[in-house]
Amino acid sequence: MDTNRITAPVEDFSRLTGLGVSTVWRMLNEGMLESIRIGRRRLIVLSSYYRLIEAQRAAPVPPVPMPKGRPRAARRSQAG
Repeated sequence: MDTNRITAPVEDFSRLTGLGVSTVWRMLNEGMLESIRIGRRRLIVLSSYYRLIEAQRAAPVPPVPMPKGRPRAARRSQAG
């Protein structure tokens, strides 16, 4: 993202981050991202996205749960 920008419209933010527009709106509604409104335009405050990234990076990674049920047998390659 352009580090000189302070805000970005939802559609541009979605394209720049690779997040879907509906995901961005959900994150706004849940308070994960900060936005401002100028006229009819909703603009994402990019510093809130950078804070979110830093918080995610600092959080401990939860362990991956083991699958339930019997372990699957290893498949043999079909050499031939």
